[in-house]
Amino acid sequence: MRLLLLISSGLLISASGCNQHPARADDCEAILHRLVELELSESGYRDPVLSARWQQDLVHRFAPDLARCRGGKVRSSLQACLATACTSDETAHKCLD
Repeated sequence: MRLLLLISSGLLISASGCNQHPARADDCEAILHRLVELELSESGYRDPVLSARWQQDLVHRFAPDLARCRGGKVRSSLQACLATACTSDETAHKCLD
């Protein structure tokens, strides 16, 4: 599943540049939630109940990745970038590179 690859790579933060801060738990969870939301939408799923179920399931499944994400470097503009990203690929390449 493409989502699993995006989440795994996306949560291993590798932001570059000087406008960064250490990733907090809310940064890491925001990355996961946005990737799940976009991937479901791109796959044609628009059911909010399904989305919430996937969010909960993947938070548990990727708990070790979320823990490793914390403290990694993220851009200070991460939250704004996640909010404007239109695809999961854009999220991975624009917000996390």
